[in-house]
Amino acid sequence: MWFHVLLITNLAFAAPDEPPAETAPEAEPAPPDLGAATEAPTIDKRRLRRLKPSPFHLPANPRSQVDFTAYTLEFGEVKLGASNITVGVIPHVQAGTSVLLDVLGIPNVQAKVHATEGGPFDIAGWVEYDRLVRTDFDATLLTGGGVASIQLAPPWALHVGGSYTSGEVAGDISLDTIDQLLWFLDSGATADPNHGDSLLHVRTVGVRLATDIRFNRRDALIFQAAGTIHSEVDASETLFVPSFLGLEQALEHDGFVNPFEAGMASVAWQFSWEHWEARVGAGVSSIPGAWVLNTWELSYRFGGATRLREQRMLDTWQKNKEDLKAAPPAVEPVPTATR
Repeated sequence: MWFHVLLITNLAFAAPDEPPAETAPEAEPAPPDLGAATEAPTIDKRRLRRLKPSPFHLPANPRSQVDFTAYTLEFGEVKLGASNITVGVIPHVQAGTSVLLDVLGIPNVQAKVHATEGGPFDIAGWVEYDRLVRTDFDATLLTGGGVASIQLAPPWALHVGGSYTSGEVAGDISLDTIDQLLWFLDSGATADPNHGDSLLHVRTVGVRLATDIRFNRRDALIFQAAGTIHSEVDASETLFVPSFLGLEQALEHDGFVNPFEAGMASVAWQFSWEHWEARVGAGVSSIPGAWVLNTWELSYRFGGATRLREQRMLDTWQKNKEDLKAAPPAVEPVPTATR
């Protein structure tokens, strides 16, 4: 009974249900203050020319030079030079030949292997083989060596290398057979590799030092020095040595050789455009004119991942240039008079 009384009392004094409170509408965001906005800069023709990805504007490529360094051509890259043709056959391996020697009838092949993946210190090994085969004599020349390249600072690198050369001449060399040195001077000369005793066997050790300072992808300053520091000569008394470019003096060395007596030094400026490369400079050498081989060069390069990326950048820039040329000229707003 008391339970019923309490229940009736609670129902009598219970407050009626209140309607749910209405939620306030969300406030709309304030419009942006357009008065503080600045107009986006437009690209005119002058600014677009400065943005062109030309070798002069691009940062320097420290691994672009492959002749005196430990670096090699990229896979698929080809370098057609005035004296050499070189191809990147596989990653970190390049092979080539001297066109000038091939024309003179001296088959030759060169190869270099880059043994490291990158970084400030790189090592490579290289080999070169030359063969001269004539009717009365034949000659072979085998050279192998290595080179280390060190990136001392972002624009500056040092390259140190050495080589060992073994050469041999067999057969009969005299004034009567000297014209066979150039195959086109003796149409009757035929290849005959089976000759008698060796007339000359030469073994030499050489060193090379080079450094390059790169200002951008186009311009670089190159210093080179090279020389023979050791020589062993086994020559027959019947060997005929022509007085040409100091060959007779070179065969007199046996043992240690003063680098100043069998060396060269040069300085050159390297130009590297989109495909063409040129090197010009001056130097000194114990053999007259030998420094020209390191200071004067003209070549054409194409292919490789780096040049493909540069070509895509140039194509994009060219498209932007055409779009800017086709765009209508901007109309300046006419100021309104204020009261």
